[in-house]
Amino acid sequence: MTPLPPWPYPRWIAHRGAGKLAPENTMSAFRLGAQYGYRMFECDAKLSADGVLFLMHDATLQRTTNGQGTGGDLPWSALAQFDAGSWHSRACAGEPLPTLEHLARYCIANGYFLNIEIKPTPGTEAETGHAVAALAARLWHGQ
Repeated sequence: MTPLPPWPYPRWIAHRGAGKLAPENTMSAFRLGAQYGYRMFECDAKLSADGVLFLMHDATLQRTTNGQGTGGDLPWSALAQFDAGSWHSRACAGEPLPTLEHLARYCIANGYFLNIEIKPTPGTEAETGHAVAALAARLWHGQ
């Protein structure tokens, strides 16, 4: 039997940034994960009503922001105003929802790997998948 080649990626992935140590899918969570030594991250990408990819696990806004309703039904201009940190702690109050592009550029600039989980709003599965693929192809082209 031919042995497998060495695994080229980090063996540990920081789930949604820093697990439960920071508000999930926020830039503070990914920065904290990096401070703890993680070099690969998992995030959840969703498409706003006007086509901006942003980070959020749930279909609705209530659990992780001060917003209400379905995240994918709102334009980015509204989503960008929500507080995605207060639910976690007072220290994280005011933390905004990040775009996937913001996180991707952070990872590329620092040499980190990124596992993007696609979390489409029902009915936008194909559109969300195509948008994530197009962004990844554009940002990681030639790497």
